[in-house]
Amino acid sequence: MINLLEKWYVSHQFSKAMKRGNSQQATKLLKKIIKSGNQLSWQEDLYRNYLNLNLSLKQQENSLQKLNKQLKNFNKQSNDLNLPSDFFGDESNFIPDAKVIQHIIQDFKIIEHDSALLQCTGIDKTVFNQFEAHLADFVQEEFNQYSKRPNFNTLLYQAVEDINRLKHGEDPSYYFELSPHVYLIRYFLENVYCAYLAWFLIYQSGLLPTHLNILDIAAGPSTIAYGLDLFLESAQKLSHLPSMQASYYSLEKQDKFQYRGLQLWRRYIEQKHNPSNVYFRFDTQDLFNDPSSFKKIPDQFFDFIFISHCLFYDLKSRQHFNQLFNNIFLNNLKPNGFVLLIIQDKKLFKAYNLKPTENYNQEKEIIDDLLKSMGLKLFWYKYLTSTDRRTGMKGREFGKFASDYLPSQTRISQLTKKYLGIKYDLNYTLDDYVILAQKL
Repeated sequence: MINLLEKWYVSHQFSKAMKRGNSQQATKLLKKIIKSGNQLSWQEDLYRNYLNLNLSLKQQENSLQKLNKQLKNFNKQSNDLNLPSDFFGDESNFIPDAKVIQHIIQDFKIIEHDSALLQCTGIDKTVFNQFEAHLADFVQEEFNQYSKRPNFNTLLYQAVEDINRLKHGEDPSYYFELSPHVYLIRYFLENVYCAYLAWFLIYQSGLLPTHLNILDIAAGPSTIAYGLDLFLESAQKLSHLPSMQASYYSLEKQDKFQYRGLQLWRRYIEQKHNPSNVYFRFDTQDLFNDPSSFKKIPDQFFDFIFISHCLFYDLKSRQHFNQLFNNIFLNNLKPNGFVLLIIQDKKLFKAYNLKPTENYNQEKEIIDDLLKSMGLKLFWYKYLTSTDRRTGMKGREFGKFASDYLPSQTRISQLTKKYLGIKYDLNYTLDDYVILAQKL
């Protein structure tokens, strides 16, 4: 009984130290808990992983400093030899900067639990808070205009009911006039958050070109473009990156989503001192019902093709659409280009009549099967999650975890409470597979 009381007391003191931000005291108490041999709570286990990550980063930083010193000496020797400028191969991609990678891992509190499972509970606050503020102002001004119309409440109700279908694993029509606005304040930020991390993983892999052509299928309000822009803004703060030029081709059948995304982009870019060189082309086409539209897309042109949150449950529909995707990959992707899929965990497994599992082999088998049906082969994949496991947390447990540890959407939460009737604050959450693939 005494041991139980002592364990409870030490854990209670640990929790208090965490809330006060007293990392020194929390670390001291955690060592005491570990030494006692008692099982760690999820909070204590998370903090232990965080400390291990910091230790690993310090070790990597020391190693990188030594390598940088060796590289400088090597560069000096190569200059003395007058080697040709292309001796070291293709320089069309960004060379990953260890400082950028380290800071993003720290800011986003990324923990690699295994080769495919990345837990992320942080954010670059300066970049995302500024973007959130612009998004909130934009939607509020839009609602101020719509509220003057007598049917505003009806329009809002229709859009909310439509977007809420996502909570039940159904696909919204996105047809209603205010559907883009409701989506922007309900799901847009966390999808940009995921897109940001996808671009970071591409950059970290050394695969991000300095001249980049992107095709975004089912682009919505251009989520992928926003993720790229925010990532570049974070990176530019930490390192002088070479100039980038990106051509972004938005393929989306809902013109309302394209229009609102472009409106927001123009307002957001105008206030930046060093805006990104991202050039848009909008194609409002329903490829699945009008295959002749394929002819408009440039052949063998794109470095990356993105398909984000566009997986169909029905097997027959999925097979049909996957064949159409396959045709796009064959005709419009560069020979050495990449396809990046972003798929919510439950949707991926539900498409195969399964539930998310901790079984890595089953997970990879499903991904390989999906890619094969699209004419693709796996390059790498990551499961991005807010928690430390694939099966996640339920109900109140996750609510408390999110409140205690996940970055909040403060400005947007004010709008969701006012217009959507949501009683709790929204947080940046993750439960998506990011899958990088190439043509077979």
